[in-house]
Amino acid sequence: MIKLLQIEWLKVKTYRTFWVLFGSFVLLFPITFYFVASKYMETVSQKNQESNMINSVLGAPFVFPKIWHSASWFGGLFFIILGMLFILLVTNEVQYRTHRQNIIDGWSRTDFILAKFSVMITFILIATVLVFISGLVVGLILTPENSSSDIFEGLNYIGYFAVMAALYLVVAFLVAILIKRTGLSIIIYFTVVCIVDNLLWVALTFRGSQAGYYLPLEAADSLIPNPFKPRMMEQRTVTDMSLLLTALAYLALFGYIILASFRRTDLKT
Repeated sequence: MIKLLQIEWLKVKTYRTFWVLFGSFVLLFPITFYFVASKYMETVSQKNQESNMINSVLGAPFVFPKIWHSASWFGGLFFIILGMLFILLVTNEVQYRTHRQNIIDGWSRTDFILAKFSVMITFILIATVLVFISGLVVGLILTPENSSSDIFEGLNYIGYFAVMAALYLVVAFLVAILIKRTGLSIIIYFTVVCIVDNLLWVALTFRGSQAGYYLPLEAADSLIPNPFKPRMMEQRTVTDMSLLLTALAYLALFGYIILASFRRTDLKT
């Protein structure tokens, strides 16, 4: 798979759009995260009625150990940029017929899918490391010196972020393989991720049902709930382990559909 990844690198290293979108994630996420965290800490340090109320409701989301939760949640907000980039990389292969050329040159259809999976895994690893470093740096800067908190308590949220990133990218991969057109694929991806998934969750949990937490994207999202939502508003009773197993099952299912679909597709289209 390393060889396949090296070939993929040759395809994108001079692709300007790749660097613009990838750089946007790498730069915007940590900068925005630090800015929001510093402004929040500045607000709650002002010892007035407003800051006391905010602190009593939200606690300290930008100091250890809660920083890992907040960093992972913020990373999820920006990760959709990499989802869009991944769709571009896959659909460009189809539109410019380079996927056919790869197979003519000796790749199997499985090799093509594995090459894209290697890119997906690389994105996940880079994003996860970036979230970890951002959380560590911001936590070290903003956590009071007299704090006795365990720095690495709550580090499981970084693992949850990796699972969420994998699920978001495999959904992007599935959409790109099935739709094949860049613009339409991106529109459908954003619609599913930002609108359809949320509407279905609201519909399924409106009367207290827990079924909405087992939706494909919600299974991963719910592992990292909004850290700024008061606990009294949390309705989930499903365990993290149940959600994790559900997310992994969807990953396996979508991966199989991608591979099976590409093996049957007409490469002329």
